[in-house]
Amino acid sequence: MDLTAKLAQMDYLSYIDIIQPLKEGVAEVLIDDEAGVLVRIQDATYAVSVFDANQSERFAKALHSAKLPKAVHEGPLLQYLLDQGDEPTLSCVQAVYTAKEPLVVDSSLTFRPIVASDLELIVRHYTHAEPSYVLDRVRSRTMLGLEIDGELAAFMGRHSEGAMGLLEVLPQYRRRHLGQQLESAYINLMLKQGLVPYCNVEITNTASLALQRKLGLVFAKQHIYWFN
Repeated sequence: MDLTAKLAQMDYLSYIDIIQPLKEGVAEVLIDDEAGVLVRIQDATYAVSVFDANQSERFAKALHSAKLPKAVHEGPLLQYLLDQGDEPTLSCVQAVYTAKEPLVVDSSLTFRPIVASDLELIVRHYTHAEPSYVLDRVRSRTMLGLEIDGELAAFMGRHSEGAMGLLEVLPQYRRRHLGQQLESAYINLMLKQGLVPYCNVEITNTASLALQRKLGLVFAKQHIYWFN
């Protein structure tokens, strides 16, 4: 049984962050044995899950010199890292769009790809990442914008590891359900590309959690803890 099938059998929703990059061919398997799994995704991040507590130190050593962000699944490795004094920067739950049918989107709205000329505006309004990272995401051609009267009103894309994110509605356009419309359009775009839409939502972000529920995404049982 290959790794994607094994993880899907174990818990498809919880391991979608490893399964999807493997299916897209952008993840390198570093460890895959009975003790756990460790992959590097697009030379941008690591994703790891350990099943055997006795092997936590081995996996921690494999990650020790890694400069990239690390997505650690619930389990013995998480506890090992906490015991060593490491603290996660984010605690997230994964939400997955498991349906095959596209979502309904307001046909009067205008969606378009984000281009280089949008970068200054995006960097000004998206403050959750370094400008260099935002530039990389713009260059990846995976970002989508929503226009109102010819002006960019909202944008979102995929993070380097493959999760949907970077969703931002500009202040003057908020309270008009544009975030819901944009994410719906983005999910439909991913479905057309044969991809499974999923996102990491910070467990304290009640607004985003509510949005994912409203759009019909299903939440994984496991949480993911990001160490940067």
